[in-house]
Amino acid sequence: MSTQVNVDDRRRQLLDAAARLIAERGYHAVRIADIAELVGTSTGTVHYHFPGKDDVLRAALTHAMDRAFARQSAPLKELDDPRARLLLLIDMQLPRPGELRAEWSVWVQFWAEAMINPDLREIHDQYYSRWRRAVAKNVEQGIERGGIAAEVDADEFAHQLTALTDGLAIRVLTDSSGCDVERMRELVVAFVDRALPVPETS
Repeated sequence: MSTQVNVDDRRRQLLDAAARLIAERGYHAVRIADIAELVGTSTGTVHYHFPGKDDVLRAALTHAMDRAFARQSAPLKELDDPRARLLLLIDMQLPRPGELRAEWSVWVQFWAEAMINPDLREIHDQYYSRWRRAVAKNVEQGIERGGIAAEVDADEFAHQLTALTDGLAIRVLTDSSGCDVERMRELVVAFVDRALPVPETS
């Protein structure tokens, strides 16, 4: 049993390292030797877990996305109000310096690879669909509970919100003038306020 735990831990360490390097250097600039050095092991150990460079880098992309979803899951479950959950989800998606910015960097690398690599497109779409579905589900619950107007199309809102978030995040990540993290938050929250009206009371 302990051997299996050690193997699993080593695999996780390798994927954490690969994801970090992807975020810092870009997908194609990462070498097996770089991953091994960051973990403090040999290239042979990396190849023991992953046959080749593409295997470890692809696994690192999905590992990073799973880790991001897991990070967000617990705080969201603590909130009962759908609108409050949605606002918290937005806040946790902002590309602040540190872990969040690194997650976004990996996600952008995922986009680029999926654009030119058909093998990654289905996986990429699964994660995107998962994010849109989380947004739409919160809106649907808000409508059911009477906190959001019934005429709102939850799926359409989810598409618009995710597109707006992605576009603004790219501006933040590329240090576009006039758009920092706080400005991004202001714009996204303003969109939510406009697009999710509270039902009128008679």
